[in-house]
Amino acid sequence: MTRLTVERVHRLSSRPWLFVTGQLEGDALRVGDELTVLDGDTPSGRAVVRSIEMHAAASKTTVAVDVDVVDSVREGAVLARK
Repeated sequence: MTRLTVERVHRLSSRPWLFVTGQLEGDALRVGDELTVLDGDTPSGRAVVRSIEMHAAASKTTVAVDVDVVDSVREGAVLARK
């Protein structure tokens, strides 16, 4: 299982996405991957990866996902792929 534990969420008015930064565990993510948004162990939405940025120095990953999950993605949530 791949998990991105959300540490920060940013939204730019000029882009149709949320930018979600966190710690990635497991396999690498790919553009187009469908992820389940988990609040604790409870699924609260689905997100599709639109863009990926790796931060090697801090071991963080930022993914861009559609804004329709804006109410589900917050600090502490997990984006997971089985």
